[in-house]
Amino acid sequence: MRQPVLILAALAWLVASPDPGAAEASLLGQWEIVDAAPAPWVAEDQRAAAAARGKRLLKTLIVFKAKEVTSKVKGLGCRRAEYQASEYPLDALFRGALPEPNQERVALNMGFKRGGDVPSVDLRCTTGQFTYHFRDPKTLLYAFDNVIYTLQRH
Repeated sequence: MRQPVLILAALAWLVASPDPGAAEASLLGQWEIVDAAPAPWVAEDQRAAAAARGKRLLKTLIVFKAKEVTSKVKGLGCRRAEYQASEYPLDALFRGALPEPNQERVALNMGFKRGGDVPSVDLRCTTGQFTYHFRDPKTLLYAFDNVIYTLQRH
């Protein structure tokens, strides 16, 4: 009689426990842009302009909600948000735009970890498609307009 009770308790725990990977890759919540740098693929003569564009968005808050993204910066918000959890190998980050032949080294220099795919979230909404890569559970990187933005969970 004791064994069926233990089995039921174990099943209840599994059902009630969230998937650890899902929690790690959750984009929902409030994030702040804490760093912006020209993307590694930007030509040298365009790096200053990219850095200036990125600097204007520092300290901007972005709130990812179930069906929309909001921000005081109009271009960062969107309606009808659809999220898809994904994973990408280091050489496929930022849609494979990291400079070859050392894509993995560039990704490691950006703080991503060696040994496995990077948890990411693909976002599709009214203003376009975006991919956010998790450097760790509280840090995201995403590319927009030739700038790599670093976001921290608030």
